[in-house]
Amino acid sequence: MASSELIELLKKAQCIALEKHGVPNILQPGAIKELMMAEILGHDLIPQKDSADAKDKDGQTYEYLASIRRVDVTTNKGCSFQMDRVTQTNLNRVTRNKAFYFGIFKDHLEVDEIWRVEIPVVLAEVKRQLGKCKNDIAHVNFLLKWLEANGSKVFP
Repeated sequence: MASSELIELLKKAQCIALEKHGVPNILQPGAIKELMMAEILGHDLIPQKDSADAKDKDGQTYEYLASIRRVDVTTNKGCSFQMDRVTQTNLNRVTRNKAFYFGIFKDHLEVDEIWRVEIPVVLAEVKRQLGKCKNDIAHVNFLLKWLEANGSKVFP
């Protein structure tokens, strides 16, 4: 397949994503994974970058984080999830939501598991990490071990 054929397929996929799901840029980091998670969870994707990631039929909003499970590695097994650019003044990125969903992917296009964590638990972890951060802005990481201890698997 020539690269021009691949580009044409991507253009078709972009048209479908925009028409059916309101996604203006399927190449935006996380867009495809969030679309896949929303479909599994029965949510509608919110394509605006500065909003929550999805909403349910009652209008409740949710944040999605995704990671690919690392296998066949000797260190740093499992996966980790990250919220970028978190500060004490933008914690509404957490509290505006009903819950967080963490998608563990087998590869870039195959969902392995989805876990749900309630907002008070996520907020406590975010505040804990912010409290230890020497900077005013932080990248908050959620490790697989934390997820398994604090979340509930909802898929499969």
